[in-house]
Amino acid sequence: MGMTVYNPDGSVASVFNSIKRQGDTLVLDQLALGAVQMDMIITPEEALKSIRLGFSWGLISFVLFFPYFWLKYKRSKKSVAEPEEAGENESAA
Repeated sequence: MGMTVYNPDGSVASVFNSIKRQGDTLVLDQLALGAVQMDMIITPEEALKSIRLGFSWGLISFVLFFPYFWLKYKRSKKSVAEPEEAGENESAA
């Protein structure tokens, strides 16, 4: 089970399958554009640069409001599924 990243149009941009350490680097196992398997290497220098990205207001606010975003997402999926189920029940009656 991996993490799927989407493009703005809803298509799959990448699927990250695993993160492992090899020596002093991180290796991300990725399936790019749903077709190209690749390993991405992150060096210690680049990892330090990424810490700055983690202190951005966008990421901090996403983490703080994550429970709200998750519940909103789950509720929207459930409300979309309910009318379809109601339509199936009416046609069976």
